[in-house]
Amino acid sequence: MQKYSTANWLLLIILSLIWGFSFIFMKYGLKTFSWDEVAAIRISFSFIATLPILIFYFKQIKKSEIKYYCMVGFFGSGLPAFCFTFSQIHIESGIAGVLNSLTPVFTFVLGVLFFTMKFEKNKLYGLIVALTGAIILVYFDKAPGGESNLLYALPLFVATMSYATSANLVKRYLQTAHPLTLGAVGFSFIGIPAIIYLFTTDFLQHSHDEYFTISLSSILALSFFGTVIASIGYYTLIQRTDAIFGSLVTYLIPIVAILIGFIDGEKLFFYHLIGMLFILAGIYIINAKPKVQASENATK
Repeated sequence: MQKYSTANWLLLIILSLIWGFSFIFMKYGLKTFSWDEVAAIRISFSFIATLPILIFYFKQIKKSEIKYYCMVGFFGSGLPAFCFTFSQIHIESGIAGVLNSLTPVFTFVLGVLFFTMKFEKNKLYGLIVALTGAIILVYFDKAPGGESNLLYALPLFVATMSYATSANLVKRYLQTAHPLTLGAVGFSFIGIPAIIYLFTTDFLQHSHDEYFTISLSSILALSFFGTVIASIGYYTLIQRTDAIFGSLVTYLIPIVAILIGFIDGEKLFFYHLIGMLFILAGIYIINAKPKVQASENATK
């Protein structure tokens, strides 16, 4: 069994905390700004923060790979930013954090269908189990009017599929790319349109709102820590260890998000625990090695 250093474990825990807090940051950002304003501010600030990196590493970027950088930026940051804030108008932050853990599920599905990933039965079984948990979670979660929040959860499924597309693109076409460059180029592609869109909204008129300072601070923290720092840290972790170790962050984010949401006053019901257990069990099955393969490795 491979042994990982204390520094790698510490980085894994820090990433889990950052991404777990991201959902509560979105929640407080939405106290003042609309869902699209939160997403646009998040992307715009991420672009500004990484602009110096882009200028510094610009000469190292291969022209033939630019299209993949742009696709990673769109699927890995742009589209999910809008999907998550729209859904969190109706779905609590802890639930959004749990549904985010479906990313490895869709990574497998898209990988098999479009990126020549090897098909394994245990991954299919895990997919079914995880999706069952997601359906339980959002079907029984009711909106104020009493209807199911399943419809509002659909953008979260789109976001996780978008993350999965980004992960497969990185693995297939940008495996050797520098993590700083990967983030900076991606943000440059989505950042300028986000800034233009932001100034078509009324976000400047919120400056006198009661929660303006808290909301803006939450979005800036979300941008800097949850988008820029976490993305760079995640790619670094994968490069220093392996994809299996990096995927452990998926197990920890939902736990952090649920606990933070509970502390912030969000209600926790029995079906939340059941749905979360199904999702985590499905992810575990997907990441588990088949018995035949494990036994073969043991004899080597």
